[in-house]
Amino acid sequence: MSLEKKAHKSGFADVFVARPIFGIVLNLLIIIAGLAAFSSVDIREMPDVDQPVLSVRTTYEGAVASTVDTEVTQVLEDALSALEGMSYIESTSSTGSSRITIDLSDGTDVNVAANEAREIVSGALRSLPDDIDDPSVTKSDSNADAIIRLALLGDASLDTLTKLAEGAVYERLSLIDGIAEVTVRGDRANEFRVTVNIPSLLSRGLTIFDVSTALAELRDDTALGALESESQTLSLRVGNEAVTVESINQLPINDTTQVADVAFVQFIPEDTSVFTRVNGETAIGLDITRQSVGNTLEISRDVTIAVEELRDQLPENVQLLVTSNDGIFIEGSINEVVKSILMATGIVVAVIFLFLRSPRATLIPAVTIPVALIGTLAAIWITGFSVNTISLLALVLATGMVVDDAIVVVENIVRKRKSGMGAFAAAAAGTNEVFFAVISTTATLAAVFIPISFLPGQAGGVFSEFGFVLAFAVTLSSITALTLAPVLSALLDPGKTQANAVQAAPSAMARSFDRVMDFAIRTPLLVLAVAIGFAIIAMGAATTLPSSVTPEEDRGFFLVQARGASDTTIDYLDTQVRLVEDILAPYRESGQIETVQSIIGVGGGTSAFIVVRLPDWAERDFTQQELIAQISGKLSSVPGVQVSARSTNSLNIRGAGGGLSFAVTGTNLANMTETADALVAAMSQDAT
Repeated sequence: MSLEKKAHKSGFADVFVARPIFGIVLNLLIIIAGLAAFSSVDIREMPDVDQPVLSVRTTYEGAVASTVDTEVTQVLEDALSALEGMSYIESTSSTGSSRITIDLSDGTDVNVAANEAREIVSGALRSLPDDIDDPSVTKSDSNADAIIRLALLGDASLDTLTKLAEGAVYERLSLIDGIAEVTVRGDRANEFRVTVNIPSLLSRGLTIFDVSTALAELRDDTALGALESESQTLSLRVGNEAVTVESINQLPINDTTQVADVAFVQFIPEDTSVFTRVNGETAIGLDITRQSVGNTLEISRDVTIAVEELRDQLPENVQLLVTSNDGIFIEGSINEVVKSILMATGIVVAVIFLFLRSPRATLIPAVTIPVALIGTLAAIWITGFSVNTISLLALVLATGMVVDDAIVVVENIVRKRKSGMGAFAAAAAGTNEVFFAVISTTATLAAVFIPISFLPGQAGGVFSEFGFVLAFAVTLSSITALTLAPVLSALLDPGKTQANAVQAAPSAMARSFDRVMDFAIRTPLLVLAVAIGFAIIAMGAATTLPSSVTPEEDRGFFLVQARGASDTTIDYLDTQVRLVEDILAPYRESGQIETVQSIIGVGGGTSAFIVVRLPDWAERDFTQQELIAQISGKLSSVPGVQVSARSTNSLNIRGAGGGLSFAVTGTNLANMTETADALVAAMSQDAT
């Protein structure tokens, strides 16, 4: 006996029709499992395809880029090459700074790798210069954009703002899980600055070291500042917090000379290589970078709570502003997709009613939608997936698919009812008859979508959840169609009104459909020609469509980057950034731009970027891309620096949408430079 006949004989649907409570409870358990999973499942913007990344940063004050490269970067690179799980390493050496970024292979535990990297770096310290700062190892991409940017400003001194930023604010933010680094920019604590008059010093038969020895009496654990001369700068520390300018002036250098006789002492904000402004007002910036495997949405929520707590602790004249927050866009996009699911559900139910024209018959497949979609959340949690825009997109598509099986079952039950069977008998017989049709349909859909999850590369990682979530949804819909649909059909009896109904004449729509089908059958060549024509047009149109890894997104803010030449001074760069701020000022005055935060002096002191935050999406009638297009032409008129505006992206791709990057490698710097210049010259000839 075939499997199909056995299924008919055993009466699979009879079990649930005879025990309706069993079928109802089974589907309620699916819903309860989904609701329970919703409170535990991970919610994020995109599937977890983040490559585990480590960054090693080292500060070597005063060293030129070539010295940093040979004495720091190369030493650390050689040591870190033994790191287990490393797949790629790149480094950047600039004046006073070394940055090394390590890509780890898939499956590598980033926490274990970070601990191993710290041990390797500690072992390499003996080979590094003595006066460098200890290298720091973080679980993030050193080239990654900050996911949240804060600014501290107000009617207070820079010293007060710096103490708040480096104290209460930094400590509170550092407690949040998933944050790799909190970078304070533009901080300027007060320091004692001793400027020595060299002619006066030499006339007394003294040297700079005599002054240094006298000041060393104050040296302990508290920063004193720097001792400057024409040829050198010495960093000093002071242990007595009661030290004043007057007490330093009175320090004896010898029996006849005090510090005041040969030097000018000031208590002023320290020099800084990074400036930060918000809407033209000097501020202290705090950039929050997530760990390479961190959850942006969770970090955003925790930072929002922390900011509210900190605002209550700050002085009345000091503000803590959020100048950009990726989490706002992520939460908004997820909410929009949820709204799309609800709208799709309503449309599907309306279409079902339009064709079935029976409230009872419509209710049964409509119930399938929440059972299948909510139950899919349980499958997402069990498999370790997350609720994100891709998995929610799968649920949007599944909304119209999960009703198919239930419609087939209900339609067959109604047909059995019209043939004279009772409600319960029609429910059992109708379901049993299409049992294998439903199973085969589900298996076919799963076989179509699951292979999408095995695409290679980053695209495969993004869509890995898409195919499986669709397969989960249609599988649950078939379970509901075979268990709950016959129960509801037996109880609601959707075919009752049609059991004794007189055969009605076909409607106008049915007659029109019959005429179209009749014409198509009588003219097959014409139908095939039209279909082939559409296929050719579609193929031609596909070749003209632009392609990109991610679509353009209106994330509520964009970045303007200004890059100067290698010999650009911080003061000149600051002057050019002010020109950019002047370009943006009319847009801020008109309300098209809400906040402009300028950070000058990054990237070795030759680059700056401006974070431009827009009003809420509901408060404006233009897109982020439209505003970027408006200002791009004006930005190109700023002289002396390269200025460009760009948006960030959802996949956190290295470079963050900054375009293509090329690396010329080799061992001979002169040959590499010549080759790089030739490459730039060749690319400049390409108009694209």
